[in-house]
Amino acid sequence: MTAELLYLSGGARVSTRPDTESLGPRSHVLEVVNALPRPGFRVRPYIVGDEVPERFGQEGSEAALGRSRASVLLADLARFALRWRSRARLRRRLPVQPLFAYERYALFQDLGRTPQRRGVPWVLEVNALLADESTGPRRTTTSRRLARHFERRTFARADLLIAVTAELKAALVGRYQIDQDKVLVLANGVDASRFDGVRPADGTPTDEPTIVFVGTLYPWQGLDQLIRALALPGRARPRLVIAGDGPEEQPLRALVHELGLDDRVTFCGRVHPDEVGAVLERADVCFAGHHAARGTYFSPLKLWEYLAAGKPVLSSRHAMAAELIEDGYALRCFEESSPSSIRDALDDVVADVDKLTALADAGRERVRRQHSWEARVRALLAELETRGLVPAADTGARVS
Repeated sequence: MTAELLYLSGGARVSTRPDTESLGPRSHVLEVVNALPRPGFRVRPYIVGDEVPERFGQEGSEAALGRSRASVLLADLARFALRWRSRARLRRRLPVQPLFAYERYALFQDLGRTPQRRGVPWVLEVNALLADESTGPRRTTTSRRLARHFERRTFARADLLIAVTAELKAALVGRYQIDQDKVLVLANGVDASRFDGVRPADGTPTDEPTIVFVGTLYPWQGLDQLIRALALPGRARPRLVIAGDGPEEQPLRALVHELGLDDRVTFCGRVHPDEVGAVLERADVCFAGHHAARGTYFSPLKLWEYLAAGKPVLSSRHAMAAELIEDGYALRCFEESSPSSIRDALDDVVADVDKLTALADAGRERVRRQHSWEARVRALLAELETRGLVPAADTGARVS
């Protein structure tokens, strides 16, 4: 008999549609859903973002969301209306008795509570403390107190929380007094097969190495500091390829022009996930400059994608980057997000590009073996068995 498990996502802007503005979350959802199936059971996804009007997640939707206090208030009202409707729809669609429910956490949403009431274990994947994120510079909700109230209650009710970093687990335990045994640290993974065709750079030192960044252009990505670093004197004259769009695109274009770097910085615009490999093939080194405060919580997907493509990475220093360096991966870090610190680190990378390229290429198979989504799912299923949340007979043969 085939068992079923649920994959749930309640965020209105998180969609698997190809035209969604949130391409990073889209890739994350699809790769987890594709990794979950095992012989003997199937996955039944319920993704709210796929069922709302397309305008909720199309390009420009995030900017419209935070345009004014009135728009933020309307967004909150929409979230609560969506919460009621989504839970009602899920009740009607529930299989007889799913094995467990796996949910991607979204603000004010707790879809897993519905199957949990029928005795189904509820696993909640937490990528960030959204009550804080949504009331910071990217203000997308009206009340931090209300957001924290719902966040606390949701975390307390779930049977198991998945935190993507140890630092995020510590924040969950410290902020909301969650039992630390209830939180499993399970880093994000990667679908390494997407980058099988990416050829490594030849590793030959060059005076004009190509740096590539792929992702949404948000302030915390540190691209403004990288661009300023390119204008400083150094050992090489790097070129920068920026693949992505977002709120910072126009300010970054203006900065490039102001610094006279138009001939050294290329903006590719929005790049579909299927085209990322072709962009990365141009790279001598890739850039992941998350500000340290955000890196404390996050397990950046782009780090895994860069490494799966066999590319050295220049990264801000945070816990995940430090761990990867300790494990022997091809990363170099800068200590603070300032042009001079990035320039110094970049010069070091350029000087060692041959060694780093060889190290990055040698690490590709290890990324596939140890850090794929399939590896993450095996660890999750084993943990669920150990905790008695699912019977060993249901998944034991599927975890090996």
